[in-house]
Amino acid sequence: MFHSVRTRLTLWYAGVLALSLIAFAFFIYYAAAAVFYERQDESLRSTVQTVASAYAEEFEETHSISRAGQVVLAELVFPNRYVEVTDLSGRAIATSRNLSEDPVPIPLTTFTEAHQKAFALVTVNGLRIAVVPLTTDRELGYAAVAEPLSVIDVGLSRLRQEFFAGVTLVLLFASVGGYFLARKSLLPIASMNNQMQRISAERLSARLDISNSRDELGRLAVTINDLLSRLESSFKLQQQFIADASHELRTPLAVLRGETEVALTKTRTVVEYQESLSLINDEAERLSRIVEDLFLLARTPIDAPATLVKEPVLLNEAIRDCARAAQVLAARKGVRLEATSVSEALTFYGDEELIKRMVLNLLDNAVKYTPRSGEISVALARQNGEAEIVVHDTGIGIPQAAQQHVFDRFYRVDKTRSRTLGGAGLGLSIVAWIVKAHGGSIHIESLPGKGSRFTVALPLNSR
Repeated sequence: MFHSVRTRLTLWYAGVLALSLIAFAFFIYYAAAAVFYERQDESLRSTVQTVASAYAEEFEETHSISRAGQVVLAELVFPNRYVEVTDLSGRAIATSRNLSEDPVPIPLTTFTEAHQKAFALVTVNGLRIAVVPLTTDRELGYAAVAEPLSVIDVGLSRLRQEFFAGVTLVLLFASVGGYFLARKSLLPIASMNNQMQRISAERLSARLDISNSRDELGRLAVTINDLLSRLESSFKLQQQFIADASHELRTPLAVLRGETEVALTKTRTVVEYQESLSLINDEAERLSRIVEDLFLLARTPIDAPATLVKEPVLLNEAIRDCARAAQVLAARKGVRLEATSVSEALTFYGDEELIKRMVLNLLDNAVKYTPRSGEISVALARQNGEAEIVVHDTGIGIPQAAQQHVFDRFYRVDKTRSRTLGGAGLGLSIVAWIVKAHGGSIHIESLPGKGSRFTVALPLNSR
Protein backbone atom coordinates (compact mmCIF):
# COMPACT_ATOMS: atom_id res chain seq x y z
CA MET A 1 0.00 0.00 0.00
CA PHE A 2 2.73 2.47 0.99
CA HIS A 3 4.63 1.61 -2.21
CA SER A 4 1.95 3.48 -4.16
CA VAL A 5 2.87 7.00 -5.19
CA ARG A 6 -0.80 7.91 -4.93
CA THR A 7 -0.95 6.83 -1.28
CA ARG A 8 2.31 8.56 -0.40
CA LEU A 9 1.17 11.78 -2.05
CA THR A 10 -2.11 11.64 -0.15
CA LEU A 11 -0.33 11.04 3.16
CA TRP A 12 2.12 13.86 2.52
CA TYR A 13 -0.72 16.17 1.51
CA ALA A 14 -2.78 15.20 4.56
CA GLY A 15 0.23 15.58 6.88
CA VAL A 16 1.14 19.04 5.59
CA LEU A 17 -2.49 20.13 5.69
CA ALA A 18 -2.93 18.78 9.23
CA LEU A 19 0.13 20.65 10.48
CA SER A 20 -1.05 23.82 8.75
CA LEU A 21 -4.58 23.54 10.18
CA ILE A 22 -3.34 22.77 13.69
CA ALA A 23 -0.92 25.70 13.63
CA PHE A 24 -3.66 27.96 12.30
CA ALA A 25 -6.12 26.72 14.95
CA PHE A 26 -3.61 27.34 17.75
CA PHE A 27 -2.93 30.82 16.46
CA ILE A 28 -6.63 31.67 16.22
CA TYR A 29 -7.37 30.11 19.60
CA TYR A 30 -4.72 32.07 21.50
CA ALA A 31 -5.58 35.25 19.61
CA ALA A 32 -9.26 34.78 20.48
CA ALA A 33 -8.41 34.03 24.13
CA ALA A 34 -6.37 37.23 24.35
CA VAL A 35 -9.24 39.23 22.84
CA PHE A 36 -11.78 37.61 25.22
CA TYR A 37 -9.69 38.42 28.31
CA GLU A 38 -9.03 41.94 27.07
CA ARG A 39 -12.72 42.56 26.49
CA GLN A 40 -13.52 41.15 29.92
CA ASP A 41 -11.09 43.61 31.51
CA GLU A 42 -12.57 46.51 29.54
CA SER A 43 -16.10 45.47 30.49
CA LEU A 44 -15.17 45.14 34.19
CA ARG A 45 -13.54 48.56 34.12
CA SER A 46 -16.62 50.13 32.58
CA THR A 47 -18.87 48.42 35.10
CA VAL A 48 -16.82 49.38 38.18
CA GLN A 49 -16.61 52.99 36.98
CA THR A 50 -20.39 53.01 36.57
CA VAL A 51 -20.79 51.73 40.12
CA ALA A 52 -18.37 54.35 41.49
CA SER A 53 -20.11 57.16 39.58
CA ALA A 54 -23.55 56.09 40.82
CA TYR A 55 -22.22 55.80 44.36
CA ALA A 56 -20.74 59.32 44.22
CA GLU A 57 -24.09 60.77 43.11
CA GLU A 58 -26.02 58.90 45.78
CA PHE A 59 -23.53 59.94 48.48
CA GLU A 60 -24.10 63.61 47.59
CA GLU A 61 -27.78 63.12 48.42
CA THR A 62 -27.62 60.86 51.46
CA HIS A 63 -24.24 61.82 52.92
CA SER A 64 -24.02 58.25 54.22
CA ILE A 65 -21.49 55.79 52.89
CA SER A 66 -23.41 52.64 53.88
CA ARG A 67 -26.78 54.05 52.80
CA ALA A 68 -25.43 55.15 49.43
CA GLY A 69 -23.84 51.75 48.90
CA GLN A 70 -27.08 49.88 49.67
CA VAL A 71 -29.10 52.06 47.31
CA VAL A 72 -26.62 51.77 44.45
CA LEU A 73 -26.25 48.02 44.77
CA ALA A 74 -30.01 47.61 44.92
CA GLU A 75 -30.45 49.53 41.70
CA LEU A 76 -27.47 48.12 39.81
CA VAL A 77 -27.72 44.36 39.23
CA PHE A 78 -25.17 42.62 36.95
CA PRO A 79 -25.69 38.92 36.13
CA ASN A 80 -22.62 36.74 36.79
CA ARG A 81 -20.83 39.69 38.37
CA TYR A 82 -20.22 40.50 42.01
CA VAL A 83 -20.19 44.12 43.20
CA GLU A 84 -18.72 45.31 46.46
CA VAL A 85 -18.17 48.69 48.14
CA THR A 86 -15.39 48.97 50.72
CA ASP A 87 -13.99 51.60 53.01
CA LEU A 88 -10.44 52.88 52.80
CA SER A 89 -9.10 49.86 54.71
CA GLY A 90 -10.74 47.43 52.31
CA ARG A 91 -13.52 46.30 54.68
CA ALA A 92 -16.78 45.55 52.86
CA ILE A 93 -19.51 48.17 53.44
CA ALA A 94 -22.06 46.93 50.94
CA THR A 95 -22.25 43.92 48.61
CA SER A 96 -24.52 42.83 45.78
CA ARG A 97 -27.25 40.27 46.44
CA ASN A 98 -25.40 37.47 44.64
CA LEU A 99 -22.47 37.97 47.05
CA SER A 100 -24.36 37.40 50.28
CA GLU A 101 -21.93 34.95 51.88
CA ASP A 102 -18.24 35.92 51.69
CA PRO A 103 -16.88 39.22 50.43
CA VAL A 104 -14.65 39.37 47.37
CA PRO A 105 -11.06 38.49 48.45
CA ILE A 106 -9.17 41.59 47.34
CA PRO A 107 -5.47 41.94 48.30
CA LEU A 108 -4.49 45.18 49.99
CA THR A 109 -1.88 45.83 47.33
CA THR A 110 -4.69 46.10 44.80
CA PHE A 111 -6.31 48.92 46.79
CA THR A 112 -2.95 50.68 46.96
CA GLU A 113 -2.54 50.35 43.17
CA ALA A 114 -6.08 51.60 42.59
CA HIS A 115 -5.42 54.62 44.84
CA GLN A 116 -2.24 55.44 42.93
CA LYS A 117 -3.41 54.74 39.39
CA ALA A 118 -7.20 55.23 39.79
CA PHE A 119 -7.74 51.67 38.52
CA ALA A 120 -6.43 48.18 39.28
CA LEU A 121 -7.02 44.66 38.06
CA VAL A 122 -6.25 41.41 39.87
CA THR A 123 -7.10 37.70 39.54
CA VAL A 124 -7.88 35.85 42.77
CA ASN A 125 -9.39 32.35 43.21
CA GLY A 126 -10.70 32.23 39.65
CA LEU A 127 -12.17 35.74 39.81
CA ARG A 128 -11.15 38.69 37.69
CA ILE A 129 -11.52 41.79 39.88
CA ALA A 130 -11.54 45.47 38.89
CA VAL A 131 -11.09 48.14 41.59
CA VAL A 132 -11.46 51.96 41.39
CA PRO A 133 -11.72 54.69 44.05
CA LEU A 134 -15.30 55.83 44.81
CA THR A 135 -14.38 59.45 44.19
CA THR A 136 -11.32 61.26 42.96
CA ASP A 137 -11.62 64.32 45.20
CA ARG A 138 -12.37 62.65 48.53
CA GLU A 139 -11.11 59.44 50.04
CA LEU A 140 -14.31 57.55 50.78
CA GLY A 141 -13.41 54.00 49.80
CA TYR A 142 -13.38 51.73 46.79
CA ALA A 143 -15.76 50.04 44.37
CA ALA A 144 -14.94 46.52 43.16
CA VAL A 145 -16.54 44.37 40.47
CA ALA A 146 -15.60 40.69 40.06
CA GLU A 147 -16.46 38.13 37.37
CA PRO A 148 -15.53 34.43 37.27
CA LEU A 149 -12.95 33.48 34.65
CA SER A 150 -15.10 30.44 33.94
CA VAL A 151 -17.28 32.70 31.80
CA ILE A 152 -14.36 33.05 29.40
CA ASP A 153 -13.27 29.42 29.86
CA VAL A 154 -16.70 28.17 28.74
CA GLY A 155 -16.42 30.16 25.54
CA LEU A 156 -12.87 28.98 24.96
CA SER A 157 -13.87 25.38 25.63
CA ARG A 158 -16.62 25.65 23.06
CA LEU A 159 -14.16 27.20 20.61
CA ARG A 160 -11.73 24.30 21.18
CA GLN A 161 -14.47 21.77 20.49
CA GLU A 162 -15.47 23.57 17.29
CA PHE A 163 -11.85 23.75 16.16
CA PHE A 164 -11.34 20.05 16.86
CA ALA A 165 -14.46 19.06 14.93
CA GLY A 166 -13.76 21.52 12.12
CA VAL A 167 -10.11 20.54 11.65
CA THR A 168 -11.03 16.84 11.69
CA LEU A 169 -13.77 17.28 9.09
CA VAL A 170 -11.66 19.53 6.85
CA LEU A 171 -8.73 17.11 7.07
CA LEU A 172 -10.99 14.16 6.28
CA PHE A 173 -12.62 15.79 3.26
CA ALA A 174 -9.29 17.21 2.05
CA SER A 175 -7.61 13.79 2.34
CA VAL A 176 -10.37 12.09 0.37
CA GLY A 177 -10.29 14.87 -2.21
CA GLY A 178 -6.48 14.76 -2.33
CA TYR A 179 -6.58 11.00 -2.88
CA PHE A 180 -8.88 11.34 -5.88
CA LEU A 181 -6.92 14.31 -7.20
CA ALA A 182 -3.68 12.31 -6.91
CA ARG A 183 -5.38 9.40 -8.62
CA LYS A 184 -6.60 11.60 -11.44
CA SER A 185 -3.22 13.31 -11.76
CA LEU A 186 -1.37 9.99 -11.91
CA LEU A 187 -3.73 8.37 -14.41
CA PRO A 188 -1.65 9.65 -17.38
CA ILE A 189 1.47 8.13 -15.80
CA ALA A 190 -0.34 4.81 -15.31
CA SER A 191 -1.47 4.98 -18.94
CA MET A 192 2.10 5.75 -20.06
CA ASN A 193 3.35 2.80 -18.00
CA ASN A 194 0.84 0.44 -19.65
CA GLN A 195 1.81 1.68 -23.08
CA MET A 196 5.53 1.38 -22.32
CA GLN A 197 5.05 -2.23 -21.18
CA ARG A 198 3.57 -3.06 -24.59
CA ILE A 199 6.57 -1.60 -26.41
CA SER A 200 9.25 -4.18 -27.18
CA ALA A 201 12.10 -4.63 -29.64
CA GLU A 202 9.55 -5.82 -32.19
CA ARG A 203 7.23 -2.83 -31.57
CA LEU A 204 9.65 0.10 -31.31
CA SER A 205 7.49 2.01 -33.79
CA ALA A 206 4.76 2.43 -31.12
CA ARG A 207 4.56 5.83 -29.42
CA LEU A 208 2.93 7.22 -26.30
CA ASP A 209 -0.35 9.08 -26.63
CA ILE A 210 -0.02 12.80 -25.86
CA SER A 211 -3.11 14.64 -24.72
CA ASN A 212 -1.43 17.94 -23.85
CA SER A 213 2.13 18.51 -24.94
CA ARG A 214 2.43 21.75 -22.96
CA ASP A 215 2.16 20.38 -19.42
CA GLU A 216 4.84 18.44 -17.52
CA LEU A 217 3.49 14.98 -18.34
CA GLY A 218 3.01 15.96 -21.97
CA ARG A 219 6.61 17.14 -22.22
CA LEU A 220 7.73 13.90 -20.55
CA ALA A 221 5.76 11.89 -23.11
CA VAL A 222 7.32 13.93 -25.94
CA THR A 223 10.79 13.24 -24.51
CA ILE A 224 10.04 9.51 -24.22
CA ASN A 225 8.73 9.45 -27.79
CA ASP A 226 11.90 11.16 -28.99
CA LEU A 227 13.93 8.58 -27.07
CA LEU A 228 11.92 5.76 -28.65
CA SER A 229 12.53 7.28 -32.08
CA ARG A 230 16.26 7.36 -31.45
CA LEU A 231 16.19 3.80 -30.09
CA GLU A 232 14.21 2.61 -33.10
CA SER A 233 16.66 4.30 -35.45
CA SER A 234 19.64 2.86 -33.56
CA PHE A 235 18.05 -0.59 -33.46
CA LYS A 236 17.39 -0.51 -37.20
CA LEU A 237 20.94 0.65 -37.85
CA GLN A 238 22.23 -2.15 -35.63
CA GLN A 239 20.12 -4.72 -37.47
CA GLN A 240 21.25 -3.33 -40.81
CA PHE A 241 24.86 -3.33 -39.63
CA ILE A 242 24.64 -6.95 -38.48
CA ALA A 243 22.96 -7.99 -41.71
CA ASP A 244 25.51 -6.15 -43.86
CA ALA A 245 28.43 -7.47 -41.80
CA SER A 246 27.07 -11.01 -42.06
CA HIS A 247 26.67 -10.59 -45.80
CA GLU A 248 30.20 -9.24 -46.24
CA LEU A 249 31.70 -12.03 -44.14
CA ARG A 250 29.64 -14.74 -45.77
CA THR A 251 31.05 -14.27 -49.29
CA PRO A 252 34.79 -14.68 -48.47
CA LEU A 253 34.00 -17.51 -46.05
CA ALA A 254 32.02 -19.29 -48.78
CA VAL A 255 34.93 -18.81 -51.21
CA LEU A 256 37.40 -20.15 -48.62
CA ARG A 257 35.27 -23.17 -47.85
CA GLY A 258 34.48 -23.91 -51.49
CA GLU A 259 38.08 -23.57 -52.65
CA THR A 260 39.30 -25.74 -49.77
CA GLU A 261 36.76 -28.47 -50.54
CA VAL A 262 37.66 -28.42 -54.22
CA ALA A 263 41.38 -28.61 -53.45
CA LEU A 264 40.83 -31.60 -51.14
CA THR A 265 38.62 -33.63 -53.49
CA LYS A 266 41.54 -34.99 -55.48
CA THR A 267 45.26 -34.79 -55.89
CA ARG A 268 46.37 -31.71 -57.83
CA THR A 269 49.54 -30.34 -59.30
CA VAL A 270 51.79 -27.88 -57.48
CA VAL A 271 50.61 -25.08 -59.73
CA GLU A 272 46.96 -25.83 -58.99
CA TYR A 273 47.65 -25.93 -55.26
CA GLN A 274 49.48 -22.62 -55.52
CA GLU A 275 46.54 -21.07 -57.36
CA SER A 276 44.15 -22.36 -54.67
CA LEU A 277 46.39 -21.10 -51.86
CA SER A 278 46.72 -17.73 -53.59
CA LEU A 279 42.94 -17.41 -53.79
CA ILE A 280 42.59 -18.50 -50.16
CA ASN A 281 45.23 -15.95 -49.15
CA ASP A 282 43.41 -13.14 -50.99
CA GLU A 283 40.11 -14.00 -49.32
CA ALA A 284 41.81 -14.29 -45.93
CA GLU A 285 43.29 -10.83 -46.37
CA ARG A 286 39.85 -9.55 -47.33
CA LEU A 287 38.41 -11.11 -44.17
CA SER A 288 41.18 -9.57 -42.07
CA ARG A 289 40.46 -6.11 -43.47
CA ILE A 290 36.74 -6.44 -42.84
CA VAL A 291 37.26 -7.68 -39.26
CA GLU A 292 39.78 -4.93 -38.56
CA ASP A 293 37.38 -2.28 -39.90
CA LEU A 294 34.51 -3.70 -37.86
CA PHE A 295 36.65 -3.70 -34.73
CA LEU A 296 37.56 -0.07 -35.33
CA LEU A 297 33.94 0.93 -35.90
CA ALA A 298 32.93 -0.85 -32.70
CA ARG A 299 34.57 2.00 -30.76
CA THR A 300 31.63 4.17 -29.82
CA PRO A 301 31.89 7.70 -31.25
CA ILE A 302 30.50 9.13 -28.00
CA ASP A 303 33.40 7.69 -26.03
CA ALA A 304 35.96 8.45 -28.70
CA PRO A 305 37.18 11.81 -27.33
CA ALA A 306 37.96 10.16 -23.99
CA THR A 307 39.66 7.10 -25.51
CA LEU A 308 41.74 8.82 -28.17
CA VAL A 309 45.47 8.93 -27.58
CA LYS A 310 46.03 12.65 -28.08
CA GLU A 311 49.60 13.55 -28.81
CA PRO A 312 51.35 16.07 -31.07
CA VAL A 313 51.09 14.90 -34.68
CA LEU A 314 53.14 16.63 -37.38
CA LEU A 315 50.61 16.56 -40.18
CA ASN A 316 53.23 17.30 -42.85
CA GLU A 317 55.08 14.07 -42.08
CA ALA A 318 51.86 12.07 -41.69
CA ILE A 319 50.62 13.16 -45.14
CA ARG A 320 54.03 12.41 -46.65
CA ASP A 321 54.15 8.91 -45.13
CA CYS A 322 50.61 8.10 -46.29
CA ALA A 323 51.34 9.36 -49.80
CA ARG A 324 54.50 7.20 -49.95
CA ALA A 325 52.51 4.12 -48.86
CA ALA A 326 49.70 4.80 -51.34
CA GLN A 327 52.21 5.39 -54.11
CA VAL A 328 52.77 1.64 -54.29
CA LEU A 329 49.09 0.99 -54.96
CA ALA A 330 48.88 3.85 -57.45
CA ALA A 331 51.95 2.67 -59.38
CA ARG A 332 50.61 -0.89 -59.52
CA LYS A 333 47.44 0.42 -61.18
CA GLY A 334 49.17 2.97 -63.39
CA VAL A 335 47.79 6.03 -61.61
CA ARG A 336 49.83 9.14 -60.91
CA LEU A 337 49.82 10.35 -57.29
CA GLU A 338 51.15 13.73 -56.18
CA ALA A 339 51.48 15.10 -52.60
CA THR A 340 51.88 18.78 -51.71
CA SER A 341 52.17 20.46 -48.32
CA VAL A 342 52.58 23.90 -46.84
CA SER A 343 56.09 24.98 -45.89
CA GLU A 344 55.22 25.62 -42.24
CA ALA A 345 54.95 22.74 -39.81
CA LEU A 346 51.32 22.03 -38.85
CA THR A 347 51.01 20.28 -35.49
CA PHE A 348 47.72 18.65 -34.54
CA TYR A 349 46.87 16.98 -31.23
CA GLY A 350 45.25 13.64 -31.87
CA ASP A 351 45.72 9.93 -32.46
CA GLU A 352 48.48 9.62 -35.06
CA GLU A 353 47.53 6.09 -36.09
CA LEU A 354 43.93 7.08 -36.70
CA ILE A 355 44.94 10.20 -38.62
CA LYS A 356 47.12 8.11 -40.93
CA ARG A 357 44.34 5.52 -41.25
CA MET A 358 41.97 8.29 -42.34
CA VAL A 359 44.32 9.63 -45.02
CA LEU A 360 45.22 6.13 -46.27
CA ASN A 361 41.54 5.21 -46.57
CA LEU A 362 40.87 8.32 -48.64
CA LEU A 363 43.87 7.59 -50.86
CA ASP A 364 42.99 3.90 -51.15
CA ASN A 365 39.44 4.83 -52.11
CA ALA A 366 40.77 7.25 -54.74
CA VAL A 367 43.11 4.62 -56.22
CA LYS A 368 40.31 2.03 -56.42
CA TYR A 369 37.95 4.26 -58.37
CA THR A 370 40.45 6.08 -60.58
CA PRO A 371 41.11 4.37 -63.94
CA ARG A 372 44.57 3.79 -65.38
CA SER A 373 46.44 6.98 -66.40
CA GLY A 374 44.34 8.95 -63.95
CA GLU A 375 45.66 11.41 -61.39
CA ILE A 376 45.37 11.68 -57.62
CA SER A 377 46.58 14.51 -55.42
CA VAL A 378 46.72 14.99 -51.68
CA ALA A 379 47.39 18.46 -50.30
CA LEU A 380 47.82 19.95 -46.82
CA ALA A 381 47.13 23.62 -46.12
CA ARG A 382 46.14 26.01 -43.32
CA GLN A 383 42.70 27.61 -43.62
CA ASN A 384 41.11 29.83 -40.93
CA GLY A 385 42.97 28.24 -38.02
CA GLU A 386 42.32 24.70 -39.31
CA ALA A 387 44.43 22.12 -41.07
CA GLU A 388 42.81 21.32 -44.39
CA ILE A 389 43.56 17.97 -46.06
CA VAL A 390 42.31 17.66 -49.64
CA VAL A 391 42.29 14.39 -51.60
CA HIS A 392 41.36 14.86 -55.26
CA ASP A 393 41.07 12.26 -58.00
CA THR A 394 40.01 12.07 -61.64
CA GLY A 395 38.06 8.87 -61.11
CA ILE A 396 34.55 7.78 -61.95
CA GLY A 397 32.94 10.22 -59.52
CA ILE A 398 29.89 9.81 -57.32
CA PRO A 399 26.28 10.59 -58.35
CA GLN A 400 24.65 13.48 -56.49
CA ALA A 401 21.97 11.24 -54.94
CA ALA A 402 24.59 8.88 -53.50
CA GLN A 403 26.89 11.51 -51.99
CA GLN A 404 24.88 11.80 -48.75
CA HIS A 405 25.20 8.02 -48.19
CA VAL A 406 28.86 7.37 -49.01
CA PHE A 407 29.82 7.68 -45.32
CA ASP A 408 27.22 5.10 -44.23
CA ARG A 409 28.54 1.71 -43.22
CA PHE A 410 28.56 -0.92 -45.96
CA TYR A 411 27.20 1.57 -48.49
CA ARG A 412 28.53 1.17 -52.03
CA VAL A 413 27.46 3.13 -55.08
CA ASP A 414 28.16 0.20 -57.42
CA LYS A 415 27.95 -2.94 -55.28
CA THR A 416 29.17 -5.31 -57.99
CA ARG A 417 32.16 -3.23 -58.94
CA SER A 418 33.02 -2.42 -55.32
CA ARG A 419 33.15 -6.09 -54.38
CA THR A 420 35.32 -6.81 -57.39
CA LEU A 421 37.73 -4.11 -56.22
CA GLY A 422 37.80 -5.63 -52.74
CA GLY A 423 35.77 -2.94 -50.95
CA ALA A 424 33.33 -3.65 -48.15
CA GLY A 425 31.82 -0.18 -47.87
CA LEU A 426 33.57 0.57 -44.58
CA GLY A 427 36.50 2.77 -45.61
CA LEU A 428 34.65 6.09 -45.83
CA SER A 429 32.62 5.24 -42.72
CA ILE A 430 35.87 4.91 -40.80
CA VAL A 431 37.09 8.19 -42.28
CA ALA A 432 33.95 10.01 -41.14
CA TRP A 433 34.20 8.48 -37.66
CA ILE A 434 37.87 9.48 -37.25
CA VAL A 435 37.16 13.03 -38.41
CA LYS A 436 34.21 13.39 -36.03
CA ALA A 437 36.17 11.88 -33.12
CA HIS A 438 38.85 14.57 -33.61
CA GLY A 439 36.31 17.39 -33.75
CA GLY A 440 36.75 17.99 -37.46
CA SER A 441 34.50 18.01 -40.52
CA ILE A 442 34.55 16.39 -43.94
CA HIS A 443 33.06 17.65 -47.20
CA ILE A 444 32.68 15.97 -50.58
CA GLU A 445 32.44 17.43 -54.07
CA SER A 446 31.99 15.04 -56.98
CA LEU A 447 30.66 14.76 -60.52
CA PRO A 448 30.13 11.46 -62.36
CA GLY A 449 32.98 10.95 -64.83
CA LYS A 450 34.87 14.00 -63.52
CA GLY A 451 36.29 12.72 -60.24
CA SER A 452 35.83 13.44 -56.55
CA ARG A 453 37.26 15.89 -54.04
CA PHE A 454 37.26 15.08 -50.31
CA THR A 455 38.12 17.97 -47.95
CA VAL A 456 38.89 17.27 -44.27
CA ALA A 457 39.19 20.20 -41.80
CA LEU A 458 40.86 19.56 -38.42
CA PRO A 459 41.08 22.18 -35.65
CA LEU A 460 44.72 23.00 -34.88
CA ASN A 461 44.11 24.45 -31.42
CA SER A 462 42.24 21.44 -29.94
CA ARG A 463 43.90 19.30 -27.26
